[in-house]
Amino acid sequence: MFRWRQGADGWWNGIDGSTWYRFQRDGGDSLDVETNGTFEDAVRFFRLEKDAALVEAEIIRRGSELQPAITHLEGIRLMRPGSLTETFFSFMCTANNNLHRIIPMCWKLGAFGEPIAKDAHAFPSVDRIAAIDEMDLRESGFGYRAATIPKAAREVADRGGEEWLEQLRKADYRTLHGELCQVSGIGPKLADCIALYGYDRSEAVPLDTHIWQAFTRLYHPEWREKAVTDFRYREATQRFRDRFCDLSGWAHLYLFYENLASKRTPRHNSV
Repeated sequence: MFRWRQGADGWWNGIDGSTWYRFQRDGGDSLDVETNGTFEDAVRFFRLEKDAALVEAEIIRRGSELQPAITHLEGIRLMRPGSLTETFFSFMCTANNNLHRIIPMCWKLGAFGEPIAKDAHAFPSVDRIAAIDEMDLRESGFGYRAATIPKAAREVADRGGEEWLEQLRKADYRTLHGELCQVSGIGPKLADCIALYGYDRSEAVPLDTHIWQAFTRLYHPEWREKAVTDFRYREATQRFRDRFCDLSGWAHLYLFYENLASKRTPRHNSV
């Protein structure tokens, strides 16, 4: 969720593909939402059909070691973006990067799309991204991604573009993950990010630096200070899946945000 910013009026403004949102808490347990989409779009986007408290209780039941993180970060909600194209290419901006640079890159990439409101653009199509000149992105601070993003878009276009991305919704998690990894610039972690957020595959566990620190503290102390190899990636994420099953993607958020927000290593017991 990178094309989001909070205005001076306190409202959050964001874009999901060609749908724009403005929302704020109404002072109680409800959200005031303005959008060019439907009520159903907003419910789906915020995953409001889920009771977060019940989800948290079930995660703790499956793995009590997450209770300290959940207590600290009560109410985290796994979002459900509607645009596969935006999810796919936004996560390509995250490789070997940090939020300070990722967010402006996603806004710049989004600006290649058609205007849908004041200061808001629909995310560009696969074909439009494929046609972007590499120098346009390099001048906008994309670095090596200035070459890899249009290249990946051309490969997706050769496979069928948006239709191919949509068809992958029918694939099981393993097949989906493998297909995504066949695209240049997409490795296991980015494939899991796209699977979790773009395809609503809640068994996906994107393993980045923050999650690796948490995993080696809680589940694999023998791998502390060691690099993430393909084998360790598979073993660590599968162990998490075995424990949390269909809530793995939601559960991993607590570990991610705890590390991200605190910049520390909490002392939890290994399991």
